[in-house]
Amino acid sequence: MNQRMFFLDNLRAITIFFVVILHVSLCYMKFAPQWWFVVDPQQSMFFTYAVMLIDVPIMAIMFFLAGYFALPSLQKHSMSGFWAGKFKRIIIPWVLGVLFLSPPAMYMILLSRGKAPSFMEFWSGPFWTTMYSQSVFWFLGLLTVFYLILSGCYKSFPSLQSPPRMSRNPSPLLAVLFIAISSGIFLGMNQFFPVDTWITDYYLIVFQPLRLIVYLLYFWLGILAWKRNWFTRQGYNPRLLPWSIVCVVSAVVYLTFKGMMHARGTELPIQLGNALGFNVFAYSTLMAGVALFKAFVNSSNDFWKSFSACSYGLYIFHSLAVYYGAYYLLGMDASPFIKAPILLIGSTLVCWVLTVALKKVKGVSSVL
Repeated sequence: MNQRMFFLDNLRAITIFFVVILHVSLCYMKFAPQWWFVVDPQQSMFFTYAVMLIDVPIMAIMFFLAGYFALPSLQKHSMSGFWAGKFKRIIIPWVLGVLFLSPPAMYMILLSRGKAPSFMEFWSGPFWTTMYSQSVFWFLGLLTVFYLILSGCYKSFPSLQSPPRMSRNPSPLLAVLFIAISSGIFLGMNQFFPVDTWITDYYLIVFQPLRLIVYLLYFWLGILAWKRNWFTRQGYNPRLLPWSIVCVVSAVVYLTFKGMMHARGTELPIQLGNALGFNVFAYSTLMAGVALFKAFVNSSNDFWKSFSACSYGLYIFHSLAVYYGAYYLLGMDASPFIKAPILLIGSTLVCWVLTVALKKVKGVSSVL
């Protein structure tokens, strides 16, 4: 990658760091989901608002960046080379994560509440029935499905095999249509599923029905962005100030309607406001984030080089570090504003050091 594109790697790394912040915040928020892995008695509404906001754009950004980098990789390595790389980097971590890292994460739900059987009893029984989850590895499973869709389209549509073309700034209508379509899908699925529903019945693929197609749209928006040379010197570059204003305003709108969903979530106007707030906030955060990082974080110094290189390991390992760290902090009589930073910094450093060490192991570096 040339120098001017380091900001996208850095944006991806920071987005993963915000995934860690999200999971730390869930441990200290008020009104945490009953099933959350560790719920600390020391809580604050600050972390509730943090969860509500961080949860919206992070995976949209992740799927967009995955799409942005997928097509040039496919063109460069051919179909066989592309899937050889994805088998190492996506499928192996996905399978191993579900089999060996997700069970101890789910076990923490029972352990933190004093209701845990032996781990082997849990792994051979409840984990595969009533408590099955892929933990953070659902993203890799869904990403594999999206790569399969891209591969099928790549063979069917020759335009995907051509190099990127120069483009003028996209019409504002593109953003309007994208937000309208994603909001319509979100709202339509909300007629059948509550907003935070997870589907785990299919075992291989775990997803949120309201967001499934929305994430696919972001993946394809990333492909379109690369095809049209977005973010290069000659292509489209979002402007920081206007997108930041839209981001802040939509965040307020989303928080307002999201706060009403618990009591009035069956009312169509509330659902519509929540859907629009969610999708405007997600899209504007993506564009503001790209603009911000291109302007100020387009760096390949030692810190960003290491942090970016280790961010995938941070994603893979952080759940256990966060949940078990939060468990051991339960007995600490301190404010959540003390516990949360300890947990965030500690779990991040542990995963960073672990990833650096594992990258030196032969055969592991190609996976991480």
